[in-house]
Amino acid sequence: MSTKVNRIPQKPHKSRALSVVQKYFPQIKSVEDGEAPIQVEVTKQDSNSAAVRNHEACAMAVACKRKLHADGVIVSIDTAYIIKGSKAFRYRVPDAVQREIVSFDRNAGFATGEYRLATVLPCNRLGENLRTGPHQTKNGKTPKFRHITSGIRTVLGSDVERT
Repeated sequence: MSTKVNRIPQKPHKSRALSVVQKYFPQIKSVEDGEAPIQVEVTKQDSNSAAVRNHEACAMAVACKRKLHADGVIVSIDTAYIIKGSKAFRYRVPDAVQREIVSFDRNAGFATGEYRLATVLPCNRLGENLRTGPHQTKNGKTPKFRHITSGIRTVLGSDVERT
């Protein structure tokens, strides 16, 4: 006599990156990590036509959209998403661009010039989950205080982000 176990079908897990992008672009079906860095020139016109503290309309987003002929762009302080069709491609925002974003969001402008969006580090690629347990350093101590920059756009996926 065999007993059958009724299993409830599991709903496919939706990634956090996909959820974040779908808040801005509901038609997106998948998110992938960008395969190669992107070189973008931010012009004075990009900076003038951009909106402060706006993920979709900052100077970097306007420049990326223009250069890549993208359907949309989302630029956060640490991550950028390039939207093409129903796919979003994820990139890392390097320090130089982060400083310009902070400057721009505080109404000091975005310096014109060449900037690069980098590929995501291997340990941070989609599907990688290297963290286990509570956040602790290698020697078991709790992490040190971390300063959070204020007066700039919200972090993607945060509670204070638009709904």
